[in-house]
Amino acid sequence: MQSVGWKMTGRFNILLHKIAISIVVESETCGCSHIAFEGLMEIRKRMGAKRLHAWAFRQLYAFVEYKATERGIQVEQVDPAKTSQRCSTCGHTDPRNRPTQDRFRCLVCGFENHADYNPAKNIAFELLRNQNGPEGGAPEGVRVNGGAMSASGDVTGLPRSG
Repeated sequence: MQSVGWKMTGRFNILLHKIAISIVVESETCGCSHIAFEGLMEIRKRMGAKRLHAWAFRQLYAFVEYKATERGIQVEQVDPAKTSQRCSTCGHTDPRNRPTQDRFRCLVCGFENHADYNPAKNIAFELLRNQNGPEGGAPEGVRVNGGAMSASGDVTGLPRSG
C-alpha cells in the first residue's frame, strides 16, 4: 500500500509533466529555437526556501529540458538579477518601477503591466542577447508567457500591456 506522501508526489510529478509538455508544445508551435527560464537554482539560499520548493523548480526545468531537447529546442537559464526592476520597453532600472507585488510601471516611459510579465520579457531579451546566432541573437525566437519573441524584440501572441 502506498503512503499518502508518495501519492501526492506522483500527482505532483504528473502536474509538472503536463506543464512541461504545454510549454514545449507551445514553443514548438511558435517555431521557437529556445526556452528561457529564470535561473532559480540558488533560490533556496536567497529565500530560505525548503528543499521541496527548489525541487519543484529543478524538476520542472528538467522535464522541459528533456522534452524540448527531443524536439530540437534549447532550454537555458538566465540570471534574474534586476529583471523585475528593469523596464522591458526602455531599459530603465529602478526598484520603484515595481510599486506593488503584482504591478510594474516604468517611471521613465510609463510602460505598465503585470509584474511577472515584464521580467519574463527581460529574461527572454537577456537570452537573445547572449546567443551566438548569425545576427547576435537566437536564430528564431524565445517563448515568453504564451507567445514568442524574436531577437529584434518583435512579439507574437502576447499582450503589449494590460
